[in-house]
Amino acid sequence: MSRLLGDLTNHRAKAFYCYSCLHRFPAESLLKDHLPYCKDHSLQRIVMPEPGEEIVSQFKQHKFSQPVPHAIYAHFEALIEPMQTIPGKTASHIPCGYAYLIIGPNGLPLKPVTVYRRSDAVDHFITCIDREKDILAKRLHTITPMHMTTRDMEEFQKATHCNLCKKRLGKDRVRDHDHLSGKYREALHNKCNLQLKQRKMIPCIFHNLRNYDGHLIMQGLGKLQDHEIDVIPKNMEKDISFSIRRRKETPVTLQFVDSFQFFNTSLQKLVENLDHSNFSIMQRAAFLHHTGIYY
Repeated sequence: MSRLLGDLTNHRAKAFYCYSCLHRFPAESLLKDHLPYCKDHSLQRIVMPEPGEEIVSQFKQHKFSQPVPHAIYAHFEALIEPMQTIPGKTASHIPCGYAYLIIGPNGLPLKPVTVYRRSDAVDHFITCIDREKDILAKRLHTITPMHMTTRDMEEFQKATHCNLCKKRLGKDRVRDHDHLSGKYREALHNKCNLQLKQRKMIPCIFHNLRNYDGHLIMQGLGKLQDHEIDVIPKNMEKDISFSIRRRKETPVTLQFVDSFQFFNTSLQKLVENLDHSNFSIMQRAAFLHHTGIYY
């Protein structure tokens, strides 16, 4: 078996294979330890905790449960030009414009919608969105001193349990506050409060980024100077997500996210599922309640 499967790896030393699952082991003793689990059990190996070890798995990465203070929602538009010169290709999508909106910590826009219409839409978008990232990065590094009302002080004194781990509070209780607004939030253990560090990440959200907008953006990302580009690929042509950040400065990442992976349907259907009262940001533009309209 070792000679039969030897070309699966560049490791030329003798290997020992399990005839049941074909897993490779560098030593025969490791194979013997593996065989009882593989023959008598399913493909999953069950490992029980040792005496004295924690026997309950708990969620501890609380920083990932905190909402990001800023988010950018963006969309590209393209003109479809017929193609006859390349066999198998019927049309080419030429980017002609984009729009994006920045939402702040209170759920309201920080500024009016940014709209741009020209043939250099992709390059212009990369330049603008990188500048917006730098502006928001300065806000993320600003810590506003905490200000507490009389009611906040009463709630802090009356709190008996940590709102994060749900365990009883002791002398190590501290006041947790929003670093951007300065508002008091809750009473926590000191070690729990230290876990709630604000993530230095700004999501830029596209609907169907993986199948459409991402292909357009990638054409312009290569022109960025002094930036690191990290990609989570699905295959050679599609990316689940990708991010950019400057190399030499305090790292704040702009993460491009595909909302289609969370709302697996078209924008038209998503719009139809909402009542007009849910369009709080677009109350003054009724025609934006429909997709397929480009103005």
